[in-house]
Amino acid sequence: MTLKHYTTFRIMIAVLLSAFIASSIVRHDYFWPIVAMVLAMLILFALRSRVKEILADERDYVLGGKAARWAMQLFSLIAVIAMFIFLNLGESDPQMTVIAHVLAYSVCALMLLYSALFGIFRRFNIPVR
Repeated sequence: MTLKHYTTFRIMIAVLLSAFIASSIVRHDYFWPIVAMVLAMLILFALRSRVKEILADERDYVLGGKAARWAMQLFSLIAVIAMFIFLNLGESDPQMTVIAHVLAYSVCALMLLYSALFGIFRRFNIPVR
């Protein structure tokens, strides 16, 4: 399979998946979109293994890692600032306090997940790809 065919299939799967998820949300059906996402990921994984051309090189993976690290740091910073703002607003509206706590826990979960994955990758010498 060529890279062009793979890209075409990826776009078609993304369009079909987004239409299915949108219609499922309108119908208040939240189970089947999860199944569809997992199925789409498996199909894309199978198609990716059939591509004969180079999809990405090591520079792309290093750049992706750097972009992910920056995105995580910026999200954490912005979410913590927003958390303090919502905590301040929470003195007059208790729902703002709930939003602040959700932001705080999401930042903590993101940092723990990053640290765990980093440790696993480092311990087992998982390559960049």
